[in-house]
Amino acid sequence: MMTTERYMNRDERIAQLSGILGIALKSGMLIRGQGSVRNELRKGSRLLVILANDHSRNVLSMIEGYRRRGQCRVLVADQLQRSDIRDLLFLGDIQILALPLGNGLTGKIEMLVTGGGDNNEQDKSL
Repeated sequence: MMTTERYMNRDERIAQLSGILGIALKSGMLIRGQGSVRNELRKGSRLLVILANDHSRNVLSMIEGYRRRGQCRVLVADQLQRSDIRDLLFLGDIQILALPLGNGLTGKIEMLVTGGGDNNEQDKSL
């Protein structure tokens, strides 16, 4: 059986990303908000950090040192704004989410956020 890959539009990506993040939320793996993400990083957790495309400079500067030390990978979800996170996951005004690195969901999230490109590309551009 032959399969063909096709380009996913923004709505399809958001729907898939929402589903995966919803699973992570229900399973208790999704870390939400600046304070919670910072606390996990301080504990030494290795995280995949996802930023809304309208994130603040304060949030970015808070995680920059951890990113440089290799403790977290940072992805800016161009297709997600704070309002999307609020509406899709029924959360408040959140601009930063994280998941522990090394679980099965992080790879799928990276593929959706980067569009299947080089996963290190966004980390380098921060």
